[in-house]
Amino acid sequence: MDKLKIALVGAGNRGSSAYLPIIAKMDDDLELVAICDESADRAKQHAEKYKVPYFTDVTIMVETAKPDIAAVVITPHRNHEAGIPLSQMGVSYCTETPIDTDLGWADKMIATAKENNTKLEVCENYYRVPGERIKRELILSGVFGKILTAYNDFNGHGYHGVGLIRSYIGFDVNITRVIGMYKKFTVQEHTYMKARQTGEDWQMGLLEFENGSVGIFNFGGLSYGSPLRWYNSSRFYGERGMCIGDGQRSYSYKEQITILNKEADAKLPIVVVRRTTKSKDGMDVLDALVAKTEPDTGLEVVWKNPFSKYSLSDGQLCIASELMSVANAHRNNTKPEYGALNGRIDQEVSLAMALSWSKGNVPVELPLPVEPR
Repeated sequence: MDKLKIALVGAGNRGSSAYLPIIAKMDDDLELVAICDESADRAKQHAEKYKVPYFTDVTIMVETAKPDIAAVVITPHRNHEAGIPLSQMGVSYCTETPIDTDLGWADKMIATAKENNTKLEVCENYYRVPGERIKRELILSGVFGKILTAYNDFNGHGYHGVGLIRSYIGFDVNITRVIGMYKKFTVQEHTYMKARQTGEDWQMGLLEFENGSVGIFNFGGLSYGSPLRWYNSSRFYGERGMCIGDGQRSYSYKEQITILNKEADAKLPIVVVRRTTKSKDGMDVLDALVAKTEPDTGLEVVWKNPFSKYSLSDGQLCIASELMSVANAHRNNTKPEYGALNGRIDQEVSLAMALSWSKGNVPVELPLPVEPR
């Protein structure tokens, strides 16, 4: 297939350090044709490195460089400012999370993409981590039966944590009601994010799904690297088994993923083995994650890395997946893998939790009322 021409909108730290190196490596599928940023100096700096033209205006960029798709990596509350004109000019795009901080603008982005038959993908990273991919494959294969409860324990703030919970219970299962709680605590003074900290804000949410399942959301303000809060995880409990995940650090789940044995009188561990291969450049890369029971009962569930030909680290596979999701959707006129609606739901639930705790932890029914844009 012909390469798709891609533009980067937003050459800040994440756009330049995460997206551009990955786009450059995916040279069988993507051709970088432009970089756009509101800072001309920043756009020029990275454009010169990658030998492409630079722009400070999205419309002029599309008219000149004529990209097929774009990656929008800008301040979230401004996503609509780039996304809407891209769709209007026939360019499909993926955008960093959340889809937009304002649901009215998110709806406008979705409607504009539909009106112009362009594709809109939301770059939700957390459920795309390889370790999460194999867990989802196990769930979809029916190993655990129905997932009854799912937890995000400090493994992702707001919409990220909501997305993880939904990936376990089911993206197609609606959340009908949300109860949120917010607390501030005093903790021992310590250094976190290069500053001395003496406080901790704690966010909690109870998510009720239409099928009777329940999601439990926990996130603390010290969750991303404080020596006081050194562990994060996600977990779920199903009809036939359970999984205690190890955040995003590990692919080995021995004694942490279990089902019942044949006699149903003891737990049977499921272990995940990481299999590697050589990329086209000779780098050792992830080939597949293979889940089997220990001792072996014949159960085997596999998640295959679709980008093993490229020299990408495990951590880079999330963005590669997002880029190819919008590329394939644009090329084949199909839906993106995650899509704008899932991104919107994650943000809506996150907003509903905040609305609940702002009103004294009252239950909030979904959907939320939205002011059109």
